Amino acid sequence: MAAGGEFSGGAPIREDETSTSKYWGNEKDFMIPQPRLRHQDVIFTLFAMYARPPHSVLPVGALITLMGDLGFESQGVRSAVSRLKRKGILVSVRHGDHAAYSLDPSMANIMRDGDERIFSETRPDSGGKWVLATFSVPESQRSLRHQIRSALRRLGYGQAGQGLWIAPAANLHEAQISLERQELSQYVEFFIGNYAGHSDLSVKIGQWWDLEALNASFDEFLELYSGLSGRWREACDSVERPTPLREREAFQIYAPMLTVWRRMPYMVPPLPADAVPEDWNGPRVRAIFHESHQLLSGLAERYVEDTLVGYEPSTRTE
Repeated sequence: MAAGGEFSGGAPIREDETSTSKYWGNEKDFMIPQPRLRHQDVIFTLFAMYARPPHSVLPVGALITLMGDLGFESQGVRSAVSRLKRKGILVSVRHGDHAAYSLDPSMANIMRDGDERIFSETRPDSGGKWVLATFSVPESQRSLRHQIRSALRRLGYGQAGQGLWIAPAANLHEAQISLERQELSQYVEFFIGNYAGHSDLSVKIGQWWDLEALNASFDEFLELYSGLSGRWREACDSVERPTPLREREAFQIYAPMLTVWRRMPYMVPPLPADAVPEDWNGPRVRAIFHESHQLLSGLAERYVEDTLVGYEPSTRTE
């Protein structure tokens, strides 16, 4: 979820699993950003946004159409859907005469928690509390240690010491859900408390996280989407465009942008504002996303709704 020329509505065929970071169109077009994304990440975004009540499924044909609008070929889409099904994220269903998929019911809590974190205009406040995580895995299952460490890193945890992980307390709930889903929760213990050390907290945070690397994770988003909302408004005001085409273009921008953004509120923890560098881009990136979200999400949703009309159970295709 143009100034001096036309919007670029065409999408290139992507032959690789990831796209290149570039723009569609030429110098006279409104150029639609094309971030580097995997099929399955975009598919997950589409199901999370458009396959929940009142629509609980996405027909395969509609999914291929929508992914085609984003430049993904059908064979890659089908392969990615199969992988998501094997992972227990999607389940196959019938939607009238159409083959379709829906999110596995086990994803419901993850979706609800994700909505709050991804679409909130402010960072969650931990109230000065921190969560510590430690785990113990039997030697016979030592391969699970890497899985747990990787899961904690993806959820924004820093390493406070040997076998000890730390994050703002607001990150606790998502970690519990994620580890339970991966059947790893029985190995991990969590504790919540205040920092009572003698060292300056900002110094310790710089040791627990690689703040330079975390800040650099915002770079692609800023490169692609900084100033986009202003360019979109200017383009819409300068040249009249048919509403269906404008909605399609909004979808082509919004779905990939959301896919890039939705990992950041997890991967980058809500660290205290006075403990991060002055050039920390977290608030700026969040503001850019929410301004673009307000501008584009409704138009993108209407385009998806129109696409789904042809796949209603009462509709028969030849």
